Amino acid sequence: MLQQAIKTVRTFLPQTGSVSRAEIDTAVDMALSLPLYSSVDKDALMREIESIYNVRIEDFRVIEDSERRLPWINAKKAGIDFKFWNRYRDYLQYEKNFADTVLNQLDRLTDRTLDGLFDPEINAIISKYGLVVGQVQSGKTANYTGLICKGADAGFNLIIVLAGIHNNLRSQTQLRIDEGFLGFDTQHERAFRENNTWIGVGRFNQNAIAHSLTTSISDFNTAAANSSGINFGMKDPLVLVVKKNATILNRLLQWLSSKAIDVDGRRVIRSKSLLLIDDEADNASINTNRDNDPATRINDLIRNILRLFDKSGYVGYTATPFANIFIPIEEDNLFPRDFIINLPAPSNYIGPDKVFGFRLVEDDEESDDVLPIVRRIDDHHNFVDDSNTPTEVPESLKTAIKCFILSCSIRRLRGQVDVHNSMLVHVSRLRAWQHELKSLVENVFDFYRRGIEMKIASVLEEFREVFEEDQGNYKSYTTISSQILNSQLAGIDGQIQIHTWEDVKQHLHEAASRIIVKEINMGSADALNYYDHPNGLSVIAVGGNKLSRGLTLEGLSVSYYLRTSRMYDSLMQMGRWFGYRPGYVDLCRLFTSRQLNEWFCHITHASEELRNEFDYMSDTVGATPEQYALKVRTHPGVLQISASNKIRRATTVTVSWAGRLVESYEFQKKADVISSNLQAAIAFIDQLNGRPVIRKDNYLWFDVNVENIKSLLQGFRLSENLKRADPTNLIRFINLQVANNELTQWRVAVMSKKKADLRYTIQKGEDELDIGLFNRRQDERNSSTDNYYIKRSHIISPGDEVIDLTDEERNTAWARTIEYWRQRGKDGEPSYISGEIVRNEIRDPKKPLLLIYFLNPEEAGLAFDGNPIVGYAISFPSSRFNATVSYAVHEQLLSIFNQEDNLEEEDEDED
Repeated sequence: MLQQAIKTVRTFLPQTGSVSRAEIDTAVDMALSLPLYSSVDKDALMREIESIYNVRIEDFRVIEDSERRLPWINAKKAGIDFKFWNRYRDYLQYEKNFADTVLNQLDRLTDRTLDGLFDPEINAIISKYGLVVGQVQSGKTANYTGLICKGADAGFNLIIVLAGIHNNLRSQTQLRIDEGFLGFDTQHERAFRENNTWIGVGRFNQNAIAHSLTTSISDFNTAAANSSGINFGMKDPLVLVVKKNATILNRLLQWLSSKAIDVDGRRVIRSKSLLLIDDEADNASINTNRDNDPATRINDLIRNILRLFDKSGYVGYTATPFANIFIPIEEDNLFPRDFIINLPAPSNYIGPDKVFGFRLVEDDEESDDVLPIVRRIDDHHNFVDDSNTPTEVPESLKTAIKCFILSCSIRRLRGQVDVHNSMLVHVSRLRAWQHELKSLVENVFDFYRRGIEMKIASVLEEFREVFEEDQGNYKSYTTISSQILNSQLAGIDGQIQIHTWEDVKQHLHEAASRIIVKEINMGSADALNYYDHPNGLSVIAVGGNKLSRGLTLEGLSVSYYLRTSRMYDSLMQMGRWFGYRPGYVDLCRLFTSRQLNEWFCHITHASEELRNEFDYMSDTVGATPEQYALKVRTHPGVLQISASNKIRRATTVTVSWAGRLVESYEFQKKADVISSNLQAAIAFIDQLNGRPVIRKDNYLWFDVNVENIKSLLQGFRLSENLKRADPTNLIRFINLQVANNELTQWRVAVMSKKKADLRYTIQKGEDELDIGLFNRRQDERNSSTDNYYIKRSHIISPGDEVIDLTDEERNTAWARTIEYWRQRGKDGEPSYISGEIVRNEIRDPKKPLLLIYFLNPEEAGLAFDGNPIVGYAISFPSSRFNATVSYAVHEQLLSIFNQEDNLEEEDEDED
């Protein structure tokens, strides 16, 4: 009833512009005056409405080849009947409760994407290639469904959606297209059985007619297409949702070829304007063969389908675009040469920044902007062994299962009764392993379910302890809900509240009795058929690859993830725990290992930097997708995956640090390493000529010889994991740039905290440098007894990069930062100067800045024996030369670019 009341309230509120709290209060009172909603709690309804209208989202950014662009949408828009789009927008607003800010941006985005393609009704031979980059589980399907709707309205009358490599993802995508575009259930027998012909947008308007040659249970089939009665030459839009499978795509290619005509010796389709949507475009679509080898089958088939049409538009969608950027820039390849669009996630999206945290923080700032939902486990080492199938489950998995039962119970307590609930268990890629694990999980779950049903005191006591007692590094439900409510994230979910055990206990039996355990892989008949459970499906899903890559686990609250094999090419995509969690953000849990947690932080940090570079380049006149591709290919983040002792085969990666900030944020805790680094820093400072300039208690030298810098770096030792700041790699880059007469006149700043708890003195000639030690908090989830990982992955404080600038340079940088801030549509004023602008627009290519920090070892859990931990950051200016450094990197580790293994054949025991 609450959800229905929300829809009613929204009809009373303005459709455009901001909405005040007074307007919401009035609309809520109007709705509650209706007898139908007499039982709805006003406070709960107010919280829900406010959370919808408090959603904020930055504008999307575009990099395009302006010479290839043919703008058309604005000139033609007034004459287009947007019947598909209008009913889809209504569906998202009133059925799915999308915030108005998100809908307005989707409207602009789909216009802009269409404009980057072409007018489908023109008489021309034309092909366009674009890429839309979003976050994992952030709503890319909703985005491209909107593009399909508008494309059909504009005249694209053949739409092919490439939907992953597994049947379950293709089926799920087809159902989304049924609901968002077609308006009817393509699974006709189910529609007839349930008397449910019209679904989704079809309940709003049945006058927008489109046809489908695939269904939610059937991929493309030639015989079915020929017997469908659908005329290929008709004007109505025709949609196909097909799997990225060579057999299926070849079948489709042959069928389409039969509809083509011969023109100058080749088969051509001129009666259709093709819009091809490539979902998870970095998976299977990429040609991973060497330059002189034939293309991979799937890549070749996609390209051949596009070649059949005089008018074709290709738009890829992905959260991990690295592989797409590495596509050779050739005319018939899938490189997004026309445009790349970067989509920011709305403020209610639960992404890496809210799970791990990746933003600059002020010195000594108490962090309260990260959700405390990750639990690192250490009892899994004997459990995760692909050489032997499991015989028992660790205590951490038992705790995770109890958490899932509790999360389902609390959701019921909050009124979320007829909803989906999912738990993910992803440990191994092997199906035999998953099969045994499913049985073990089922046995553990049945034990707890029976214990709840029979009210066994010891079992109920276990649940009470998980609910309200902190134990070791485990935080209880009451603690986590309280922490979120007392943080900056308190407004992310209007239903967060602290419950009592007695209230939760009343719902345990009903919640547990609805849960089933399923094995989701290619060898199992189980499927996640949420649509067939209108009153909610509660499931523990045990599996591997099929539980990743675009598949949405509805109502996912608890994840148990330990997959290590081939993890680099799947880590980002296997983050199914990202997404939207309305009403149960504080009930989510992620159980994972320290190693996985740390690697996820590294890779996400690099991804965030690339997004920032994209945003900056989108404001640069003349920036093209090819230029951004070069940026990506030379990003130091690719080196972060090369910390492996299993190197057998290698390939070459080229990297550049030009225009980038390099930071050491992970250190060894060994006493001899700390002492060695300290002595190297002292010797370096002693060699600096002249007395320093004092700026805000920091010590600054100008025109330092590059040989001194290299000498310092040669004596420095960091964590093996931190390849992006590795001194050896940096020296190679510096040498290349010095040969180009760049990076020759260094500035060096020894940073000092003014009001420090601990201080350290360095004697330099007759002078003493009184240095205040910085407190850089240890990230407990990524640190260990051997490594000290700084929280937020940043050693610098905002503003440190401008310490060496003149007043004029600083004023120019500040003005450009404000300009850039406003171009991105942000509210208010920036709090510090953008380092991106300093490095790329202000800093002279000859004059990089080295910043040295002395850190309080107590923050790393070490006793202060007089030796601080020393770290550094380097602000590299942009370069006039395309100087890169080449590295030998293990071939398998290149899968951070998500260049998949051969998908044509699969190990019979792999998922």
